[in-house]
Formats: sequence, structure tokens, C-alpha cells
Amino acid sequence: MEADLKNIDPTLYALAERFIAGLYLVKAGRFIFVNDNVSRYTEYPVKELVGAKADSLIHPDDKERVKIEARRMLRGESHVPYLFRIITKQGHIRWVMEMISPYTLDRTPMLLGSTMNVTDRNEAQERLQASENLYRTIFETTGTAMTIVEEDMTVSLVNTEFEKLSGAGKDFWEGNHSWKEYVHADDLGRMLRYHHDRRIDPGSAPRSYEFRIMDRQGGVHDVLNTISIIPGTKRSVSSYIDISGRKKYEDTLIRRETELRDKTRDLEELNAALRVLLKQRDEDRSELEDNVLSVLNRLVMPCIEKLKKSPLRESDMTCLHVIESHLKDITSSFVRKLSSEHLKLTPRELQMAGLIKEGRTTKEIADFMNISLATVEIHRHHIREKLGLTGQKTNLRTFLASLS
Repeated sequence: MEADLKNIDPTLYALAERFIAGLYLVKAGRFIFVNDNVSRYTEYPVKELVGAKADSLIHPDDKERVKIEARRMLRGESHVPYLFRIITKQGHIRWVMEMISPYTLDRTPMLLGSTMNVTDRNEAQERLQASENLYRTIFETTGTAMTIVEEDMTVSLVNTEFEKLSGAGKDFWEGNHSWKEYVHADDLGRMLRYHHDRRIDPGSAPRSYEFRIMDRQGGVHDVLNTISIIPGTKRSVSSYIDISGRKKYEDTLIRRETELRDKTRDLEELNAALRVLLKQRDEDRSELEDNVLSVLNRLVMPCIEKLKKSPLRESDMTCLHVIESHLKDITSSFVRKLSSEHLKLTPRELQMAGLIKEGRTTKEIADFMNISLATVEIHRHHIREKLGLTGQKTNLRTFLASLS
């Protein structure tokens, strides 16, 4: 059949030999001619292909679609090559692009087909598409607002999170508006400088910084922007994290710190005033004590001395000595120490402690206080206990004298 084609239509034969794509003739549904290119990408020898059914190489899943596309092309409804898969002799799957047209040879209607192996290109497109799908998936699901911006500042791509942040959709931003439209006026000059510097030298502008986004409803959002130039382009990709809540917290914290400093200063001033008042109180108390002592020494004690020289009964003289002793205690530190350091002593016990310190005997104390000897001993026991002397050999009078 190949020899017949050469003799009957030498022009077609010569073209087929030099054609860079696969070229074949189909008669009654079977190959009657194929060139070497068809043999190469199908991995079948030419002799095995000639006489084989034309659709025997088509992948089963694509056969019906190929028939439909071929009929459309033969009717003149389509002039675009169609893609389908074939299965080679070795079982490999390859993609081919095909065009067909009617052809008459020796008054016999046939089909003239040309095909090209586009497996590498199609696989590259599939990889590119997969990469594009992955990129878009990451772009959409990263959890932060993101944009891609062109060199002329046009926003070319935004994700769903940015739609929420800016208050406008993809159809508003993508290819239609500049990033300048969502930047607060007070931040715009700095952002423009970064935009130009980054495209001259990517390292000359900060990669992360804060600025304010104005949404389409007039709201203001403090955001942390992280931006990079896409390698090999002048386009930039940015991600935005809304930190408005954090900024509000920081402002509140600064205000509270200021309030705390003010309150601390007020407390320090109050403490200083209290210290002055306490000092004045101590001075006033000391002055009062000095006045009392002065009155006792100048007015009371001389009277006691005068009474002591007058004729008195023994019991009255004893009472006078007790009064004198207590007045002297007032002028000493004994009672003050005993009452301040040992607040658990009752007034009765304080009176007895004074008599013991003077060296009065149990009987003298009982007579003076009009109590029994046993009661005096009980009081002595309580005083020792409250002064922490229980179980010790310390003499009570000696200990009380040491407090003077």
C-alpha cells in the first residue's frame, strides 16, 4: 500500500516523509498509510500499523469524545486540534493532538490525519496546573489576609480573608484597584517609599512592619504586614495579621500603667505626710510626758515628802510609801515597759508587780491589797507565766528591776 501511495500521489508521499508530525491515511476505518513519526510515538512498526483499525490506539476512556470531535471537524464546525490519549505497544499512555480532513485518492474517499505527540507539554501543563492549584489552595487557606500586587501598584489577587478585612470582594480589587486605596493616609507616604525601594533592592525596605488598613466601610484596622518580592518578577506578595485587639490592649495597659504611677506617687506623698504626723505625735507625746513628770516632780513629790515627816499611823505610812513608789514608777520607764511589752498583765497584776519590784513581802502585799496570802501567790504565778519565766530559776524581783 505504501508503494501504491508513492506511485499514485508522489507529492503526498514526499510531504509525509518530511513532515515533522505524524501523518496517516485512513480508509474504511483502517490505516492504509502512516509515516515514521506515527510509528515512533506509538512504538508500533509501520507494517503493524498499516491495516490496523484507526481507533485501536485510542485510550478507551477517550474513544467516544474523539469520534465526536472528529465529526465536528469533518463538518467544518471546529478548526481547533483536539487532545486525547493513546496506548502504545509498550503500554505507555501518551497525549496526542490531532486534526483530520477529507481526502480522495484514486476516487476513493479517505481521511487524512495529522498528529503530534504533546505528552511532555501536556504533562508540564498538568504539573503547572497542579502547582497552581497548590499555590491557590495555600493562598486561600493560610489563615491570614493575603494580596499579590503588581509593580504599578494594582492589586492582582486577593484571598477570602483579605475580602473580610477590607470589606470588598475579589471582583472589586483584582485588576481594578491600587493598594493605595486601603492604606491609611498617615501611612501612605512611608508605604510608597517601601514599594519603590523594594523593587530596586528587595533588601532595602523592611520585610515586616505595621500600618493601618482602611476598610470600605470606613473602619480602621492595625495590621502587621509581611511582604516579599516574588522571585524573577516585580510583583510582591503580602500577608496581613489584624492586631487591632492587641493594640487596644497595649493602649489600655499604657493607660493603666500611667494611672498606677499616679496612684503610687499619691501614696508616697500620703506616706510622707503620715510619717510627719507620726513624728509630730511622738514629739507631742514626749512633750506631754515631760510636762507630767515636771508636775509630779515640782508639785506632787514635795507634798509626799512633807507628809512622810508628819505623824502618821504605820498603815497610813505604808500607804504613803506605796503612793510614793508608784509615782516614782511613773517617772521611770518600768511601768511603761511592763505595760507595753507585756500587754497581757491585768491592772491588778501590774500593781502587784510594782510592789514586788519594791521588795515588799508576800504578807505586806496581802495587807496592802487586802487579799489573802494564797491569792498573792496565785498572782505571782500568773505574772511569772505571762513574763515567760515559768520553769526558770530567775528571781521575779530581779527580773522586774531589770525593766526599770
